Amino acid sequence: MMRLAIIGDLHFFDNKFVQGNEELLLAKESFYERYLQKFFEIEADLHISLGDLTHMGWEEEFESVYQHIRNSGISFRHILGNHDAYELPKTKIQSLIANPLNDVFETEEALFVFVDSTREMDPKDYSGHLNADQLEWLEAQMLVSPSKPILVFAHHPLYNTTTGSTDEKMHIDPTIDMRAILRKRQGNCFYFNGHNHIHSIVREEQWNFIQTAAGMCHPSIRIVEIDKSEVRTRIVAIEDKELLEAAQILYDKLPQYHRPLHAYGQNADRDQIILL
Repeated sequence: MMRLAIIGDLHFFDNKFVQGNEELLLAKESFYERYLQKFFEIEADLHISLGDLTHMGWEEEFESVYQHIRNSGISFRHILGNHDAYELPKTKIQSLIANPLNDVFETEEALFVFVDSTREMDPKDYSGHLNADQLEWLEAQMLVSPSKPILVFAHHPLYNTTTGSTDEKMHIDPTIDMRAILRKRQGNCFYFNGHNHIHSIVREEQWNFIQTAAGMCHPSIRIVEIDKSEVRTRIVAIEDKELLEAAQILYDKLPQYHRPLHAYGQNADRDQIILL
């Protein structure tokens, strides 16, 4: 069996972003220290961020959050979110993070595909986009080890899949025919995304679209377990009074933050068992 620990949009910000706001600075210290510690404590073969690990994409944000990650000793994967790509060229971001922006690897249990769905230094358009080379590469991955489950990780959902994915700029550009590529894969397939800050699970044909909420919107971590007969996913809600209070302050008052209602979704958006 293989276990994954997954977080949605973290939005780690530098102190200078809220300089002079003591309430937000204290909330930041309390929330991130506790939330990351809970994340690191979960026993998993791989810990994954679904993007927007940083809030403004500043170099200081990457350096600070990655210092926490490296000190933890976990095996970590980070796909870029739109906020991560606002400030720096992707060549610079690549030098700051621990893995390629687009990547694939295979284990005994499954094929894992990590896709960068972000635009570069374009804060006005926070929708998702893949270029022609990425699409050709992704299509090729659909044909690799066809007998195994495939798990695709990207920041943005496909249009009209998970909750919020029909809202403006809350999806990959629908003129890009992602479904035509994904349909080339048979069997049970899984697509994990963040961006919309709400837990949501939707099945469409052979694909299970699994969206994970942002940590400030619903302080929690998604666990995914893969074995020969099934894939199990569940949400571990964090019950820490100080963390929850800090998360509420940040949710209410952090500038440039998406605040959906009911981020926890329905029961079936949090916990499911999918037979293989």
